[in-house]
Amino acid sequence: MTDLLYMQDFDIEACEAKVLSFSLIEDGRTDIILDQTCFYARGGGQDWDRGVISGPEAVSSVEEVHLDEEGQVHHVGRLTSGSFSEGDGVVCEADHERRSINTRLHSAAHVIDMAVDSLGLDWIGTKGQHYPHLSAVEYSGTWEFEKAEELRTELEALTNAFIEKGSSNSIRFMSVEEMQTVCRHVPDNIPENKPGRVVLYGDNFGIPCGGTHVRDISQVGVTSIPKIKEKKGTIRVSYTVEGIASAT
Repeated sequence: MTDLLYMQDFDIEACEAKVLSFSLIEDGRTDIILDQTCFYARGGGQDWDRGVISGPEAVSSVEEVHLDEEGQVHHVGRLTSGSFSEGDGVVCEADHERRSINTRLHSAAHVIDMAVDSLGLDWIGTKGQHYPHLSAVEYSGTWEFEKAEELRTELEALTNAFIEKGSSNSIRFMSVEEMQTVCRHVPDNIPENKPGRVVLYGDNFGIPCGGTHVRDISQVGVTSIPKIKEKKGTIRVSYTVEGIASAT
């Protein structure tokens, strides 16, 4: 199992690690498994990190990152020099700009969750997509079409009020039972036999989540909500974040 260092550190984008395995796969690409990593694997609606892994005699790009069922992280890329061997000490460096974009988009969705909660809506989050070309949060709940524009305006204004005010976020590990006291909604698929990760936005808005998050909400940037629509019982809130490509 690969130790996921970003699970306990908001800001980590580089680390040292040891090569557990190195192999060549299709198209001449490489697959590197490490004992620990700062690279985020695609999942939870958030895209993977990219970057570089450097060893004593080799350098490889990291183009894709996958987490398998055994908890091992596969860093897929291409050698730019040399070759790796099992046991090599390496340095991992995630691309800062890409990580920042993915983190801000992901965090913006959770600030929208905060606004939904503050407005007293009965919406329950079901899915998120936090990509530069496609950013949206989906909910189940009550929908009043005639109030759609009024609600969009209120939700956008409150989201940005939270961002402007800022908040100091923290990471905690707790049981599902404890999550019930700080989280608005706890998904049914969280394992109950081990502590789960909760990111606290401020003092009391908990989010069960394994993604990367901003340390302070003010880092997200101005967020726009161009539309809210409902289809077959799903309420979809599309959003964009200042300086990042528009949602569709």
